[in-house]
Amino acid sequence: MGIFNAITKFFSNPQKNEQQKEADKIEKDEWLKNENAKWNLNFLMSLEWKRYEEICKELLTIRENGKLKVELTKVGADGGIDLKITDSKNKLVGVGQCKAYNSKITVEKIRELFGIMASENAEKGYFFTTSSFTNDCIQFAKEKKIKLIDGNQQIEIIQSFTQQQQNQLYKIATEGDYTTPTCPKCDKKMVRRIGKEKGNEFWGCLNYPRCKNILQMRKVN
Repeated sequence: MGIFNAITKFFSNPQKNEQQKEADKIEKDEWLKNENAKWNLNFLMSLEWKRYEEICKELLTIRENGKLKVELTKVGADGGIDLKITDSKNKLVGVGQCKAYNSKITVEKIRELFGIMASENAEKGYFFTTSSFTNDCIQFAKEKKIKLIDGNQQIEIIQSFTQQQQNQLYKIATEGDYTTPTCPKCDKKMVRRIGKEKGNEFWGCLNYPRCKNILQMRKVN
């Protein structure tokens, strides 16, 4: 009888229901605010290169609002590109590069992308990086209608998304081990190694000595 009375009292007091709804909304908004704060440049730079490419793919997919299909190329055989963009008729309309770098992107990289655009007859070109671009890059890209998206711009774009979209991106970004780099050749997580001569740390392939690919440690502030 006590439980029945409590339930009856709850439903008979609409004002209390509204107050509870408002309290729940405030709590949810605060939680979402904290989730949104996780998207910053340091976090973006902490992602290993393959996970970073996945985020660039999802970001571009959301920006295109489903009008274009964005796909990642296969590991080890990308032909110089990381992203392929096709229209509703499966025609290639764009290509993209994603570089998780600390140093600025030089114009040579943008020229390479433009060369691939020309050979693939792709109208659109995208270059994503966690760092930034030199002035020569910006000028060349402007002339060739290539979109340059640096790390800060990516954060601004992501924070302009709906909270649901941001949360979905964050879930993709942080699933499993998202900081240990993947071997570009074997598609396996690499292992931390120490050089015998200089004692410097680097990432080595798990399949060594069959695969001798190495990656340098990236510094994240």
